[in-house]
Amino acid sequence: VYNPLIHNNEKEFQSFLITQDLGWEIVQGTWTVDQKLIINGDLYINAGTKLLFSEDSYLVVKGALKIYGTEKEPVILEGIDSNWKGIYVLADDNSDTVILNAIFRNTSGVNDGLLSLTGGTNIYKGRVKLDSVDFEGTSAEDALNIIQAEVDIKNLSVKDSFSDGFDCDYCKGVIIESTFKNIGGDGLDFSGSKVLLERLSFESIKDKGLSVGEASNVILKDSVFKTIGVGIASKDGSEAKVFDSSITDYELHAAMTYSKKKHFDVYSSLDLANCSVIGDDPFLSQFNTNLTVDGVPQKERDVNVEDLYSSGV
Repeated sequence: VYNPLIHNNEKEFQSFLITQDLGWEIVQGTWTVDQKLIINGDLYINAGTKLLFSEDSYLVVKGALKIYGTEKEPVILEGIDSNWKGIYVLADDNSDTVILNAIFRNTSGVNDGLLSLTGGTNIYKGRVKLDSVDFEGTSAEDALNIIQAEVDIKNLSVKDSFSDGFDCDYCKGVIIESTFKNIGGDGLDFSGSKVLLERLSFESIKDKGLSVGEASNVILKDSVFKTIGVGIASKDGSEAKVFDSSITDYELHAAMTYSKKKHFDVYSSLDLANCSVIGDDPFLSQFNTNLTVDGVPQKERDVNVEDLYSSGV
């Protein structure tokens, strides 16, 4: 461990090594972290542990992060009195990051010298399993950012984010039974990903509930969108299929297809089947994109994307 400076009241301790093969463990308790904590190897955090971070502190794990909270004893990571800079997990392709029953609060983004990341919690590479994990009250560009990973996510909650909720880049896998609420940007944003989504809820989203971009391939089932700027957008060479879902109380459109980045020369497509859509002017399909509703192609229109993005939603 690199100079962790972790204390519990007046008692100071350093994380201890379980074995050289398994990595490092933070023992159960309530601890204060008052500067950057850099772990070389896997990090284990046990049920009932609470980590309180000072404003300039953050956690870097050069390995896999293993958080084993329980329903009765979740693991909590939060700022002492204000925001803290968050987490960066730098794994490899064969690593397994597992986070169970955990709460991340009030992150502002990892930013220290050359290290500058958009997410409050950032996970890079490996297999990532999240179950019953909450991200609350971030001021970072993304509450959660996962990159180049295989994801298995269930019971995720992202709420009260200043900007985007969950940014999933170049990932594949499954996200089910998760909620996105009170988000200042996009709820769930994909780039270059192939993911199956089921039973998701999007509510009070200022921009897009679901943004499918940069040649992503997404299937969404049994989900709900309400009080949003835009329900679903498929753009920049992406393909999205939506089944048995509802989109209501949108400000701009329920579903959109368009091109923002001209170097994607494959048409974007979005297919809705057996969906309930309530509201005016629900569908917008830019020329040279494909938007169908129950097999019926929607009329293509001329769309000024620069004006679209300068409108606020």
